[in-house]
Amino acid sequence: MSAANLLSLVPAGSLHRVHGERTVALPGATVDILTARKIELQCWELNRLSDPYWRLYWPLEEGGVVEIEGKYTSMVPGKMYLIPPHTSFSTQTLKPFSKWYVHFNLGVAGDRAAPGIYSMEVQAGDEAALSALVAQSETEEAPFSWVAVILVAGAVGRLPEGIWQHQRLDPRLRSALDFMSAHLAVKLVAEQIAKYAGLSVRNLNHLFRQELQRPPMRVLLDYRLDHACALLRHSEASIDEIAEQCGLVNRHYLSRMMRQYRNTSPATYRRESI
Repeated sequence: MSAANLLSLVPAGSLHRVHGERTVALPGATVDILTARKIELQCWELNRLSDPYWRLYWPLEEGGVVEIEGKYTSMVPGKMYLIPPHTSFSTQTLKPFSKWYVHFNLGVAGDRAAPGIYSMEVQAGDEAALSALVAQSETEEAPFSWVAVILVAGAVGRLPEGIWQHQRLDPRLRSALDFMSAHLAVKLVAEQIAKYAGLSVRNLNHLFRQELQRPPMRVLLDYRLDHACALLRHSEASIDEIAEQCGLVNRHYLSRMMRQYRNTSPATYRRESI
């Protein structure tokens, strides 16, 4: 291939020189571990719980049951279970049991998987990751939970392809969603989002309503509330600090939005942490 056919892979005016031809371009991926814990449960009764993050359950004994839309799944040792964000589910305890669980996020695209509960057989690599996770938990200092990332990545990789089918979003829409997700603490207007996605405000609104059935600013509010919920469950930040980090003005506005769209208050949501 002649030099004339090679494309510059860095912006014009850059100090660097990189020329070549991109042959494969895959979207980025994120694994954000919120918490990884082992828990001994005497009672596990959740009622229509729905959170903005993934759950991985690894039962060590029988005893836990998950119900989703009238379908009951008895969790058994030797299997792992994944529940995507915004899946409404209930649980019950047949007898005391223990389990490992991981709460995590996969980013803009991955967190929009089809709701449900997905079970899979535990494999040798999972056993090795769990052993390393146990060893990490026995250290005095809390280390970076890279082992939990390995465990989650292995489980997500075995999910059925069908749960991602409705993720084939218009690239401009995905750009807008990525921009929103990266700027939750900043006051954004539709013009900024549209400009980043290479759209007019009118076309931005049309694209969001066509593919997500909601206007862009409503989607942004959902992202902010999702982030607030994750911080309430998995951080020690005050409600005032969380409101600021999520671009929700103050605790009073955060409380009003959570009551309106999540049917709960920040304090109640944090108190019900599990």
